[in-house]
This record gives sequence, structure tokens and C-alpha cells, in this order.
Amino acid sequence: MDIENFGVIEDLYRDIKKEQEQQSTSLEKKKTQVAEIDTYLNNLLSKEQSDLQVFLPRKVEDVYHDVIEQNKQEREKLVIECDEIEKNLQTGEVRLDHLHRVIENQAALLHKRQLSVLDVQEKERQRIARDLHDSSLQNLTHLVHKVELSSLYIDQDPVKAKLELATLEQGLRKVIDDIRNRIYDLRPMTFDDLGLKDALLKLFSVLNQDGKFNFETDIDDFDMNNVDSETEIALINIYRIIQECVQNSINHSNGNQIKVILKDENKIYKILIEDNGTGFSLKEAMKKDRHFGLSVVEERVFLLNGLIKIDTENGTSISIEIPKKVEDEQ
Repeated sequence: MDIENFGVIEDLYRDIKKEQEQQSTSLEKKKTQVAEIDTYLNNLLSKEQSDLQVFLPRKVEDVYHDVIEQNKQEREKLVIECDEIEKNLQTGEVRLDHLHRVIENQAALLHKRQLSVLDVQEKERQRIARDLHDSSLQNLTHLVHKVELSSLYIDQDPVKAKLELATLEQGLRKVIDDIRNRIYDLRPMTFDDLGLKDALLKLFSVLNQDGKFNFETDIDDFDMNNVDSETEIALINIYRIIQECVQNSINHSNGNQIKVILKDENKIYKILIEDNGTGFSLKEAMKKDRHFGLSVVEERVFLLNGLIKIDTENGTSISIEIPKKVEDEQ
């Protein structure tokens, strides 16, 4: 059951609970009526025979025959109604108990999902911080030393100072490119301008600059101009999922071929990423920091209510199914 139905389940639980309370009140009233009829009949049948002899020498049952029958029929009707209400209450209690367990499970799932969002965000921050520290920040620190060195050379050896400044310029351009790539990584411009397919193809080109891998792709077109915010979020996360999987293949597979398939089917998005690498032990890989990308992928799939299957025996194959939102399914 999707977490989006959580509110519907809670409303249903409250409705059944209210109905149970109303039926319990009705049951108590009917039981009170039954008790009142019993009391009336007992009092009537316990009258002294002498009380009636002033009218007729007949038994109490004969004198009050119609009244007694009427009350007995009313009592029988009330008892049947009480039995029916009690059956309904028992059924309602079973339903309430089931819904209560569902609500508890959904609440736990919601809490886990909220933690997953925070976990994914934190891992993204760690990745960005590590990338900036390992590349741009260290390069800038190195360039600062070159500036200091050039300032020393400028009076003593202008030619050498110019050479250092030329190297400094190249270094600055590299840092600018690195920062531009980081910005692109945060939000690819082609994603907004050209759509998901072209954004992915550009991504593969950037990741495979050395041409080590042969890419085989089958990616459906997505019109980003006609999607709502919820669908856009799903597609952005699909981009991130494929990015992480391809990055892992390039960094760790020791292969030379990567297949990427993304299909827009009736009710789901289907994703398949395969490589012809050496494979690895999934259990061991998840324990190592260098494979934290896989845990991020699983978290993203979980947040999208999707299913993921990872096969690492012959190369790595990652199969993912992500359901579309309810409106898309109709």
C-alpha cells in the first residue's frame, strides 16, 4: 500500500470508530428496552390471582394475552437487533484492529522515509563537500602558492614570472571548469532545456571523456514542458539514480561496456543499467564507503515507492521499477 494513501486509511479508521461508537450506544439502548420488557412481564405475571377475580375468574395470561404477546414480539425483535449489532461490532473491531496495524506500519514507513530523505541529503552534501575539497579547493590552494611564487620572481626574473603566471592562468581555467561541472552536476542545464534523454546522453559523454566505455542506450523521450512538479521530481531522481549507477560502473566495474535502458511504460518507469565488468560481492560492497553510491540509489528508489534488483554475478545488472503517480495511472 502506497504511503500516499496514509490519510485515506486514517479517515477510514475514524469513520469506522465513529460508527462503532454509534452502534454501541444503540446496543445499550436496545438492551435497556429488553430489560424493561422483562421487568414489565415479570411484574405482570406475578400479579395475585385474587386481583382479577373481581372481573373474571380467569388466569393472568388470559386477561393480558394480547399485551403479553405484543411485548414478547417486541422483545424478540429487539434481541434479534441486538445480535445483529453485536455481530457488526465484532466485524468492526476486526477491521479496526487491521487498520490500526496498517496505520502503525505506515507511520513507521513514513518515519523511515523521512529519515531516508535526510540520509540522501546528507550523503549528497558529503559528496559535494568531498569533491570540492579534493579538486577545486586543493587546486586553488596550489594556485595561491603559484601567485606568491610569481610575486617573488617578478622583479628578479620576469620571464620566469610570466611562465608561472601562464601556468596560473591554465590552473584557474581548470578550476573554473571543475566548478562549472559541479554546478552542472547539481542541476544539469540540458535537463530544463532539452529534457531527460539529452541530459543523460550529455552526462554519459562527460563521464566517459576518455572513451574507455562503449555505451548502448535505449532511452524514451520525456517532454519536460508538460509535466507537473511531482513528475518532475520523479524524473530528476531517475536521472540521479542512473548517474550513480553509471558512475559506479565506470569507477569500479573494470569493464568496457555499459547498457542503459529507460522506458516510459503505462504505469511505471523501467530502468536497466548493465555492465560487462568483473562484478562484486554486493554484501561486502555495501559495507565499504567507496560503494556508498549504491546505498544512495536504494534510498532514492525507496523514496519513489520503487523496486530494485541488483545482480552482480556476471558483471553488474541493476533493474529498477518506479511507479507513476496515481493520476498517471488512470
